[in-house]
Amino acid sequence: MKQLPDEKTLLSLLELAQDAEQKAKSLCDLTAEIDEKWRVRLESEHQVAMPKSNGESS
Repeated sequence: MKQLPDEKTLLSLLELAQDAEQKAKSLCDLTAEIDEKWRVRLESEHQVAMPKSNGESS
């Protein structure tokens, strides 16, 4: 029969898992910030590149 890890090992694994979770959350937040920055930038460039139509045809 397999033996379960001792409490010290389990606590160490839990600490590693919590650290990994925090790093993943930080990375997710960073990617969201970068996405928002580029989304706004590209949308504003798209608006500048497209001539505004005022309903008149040439």
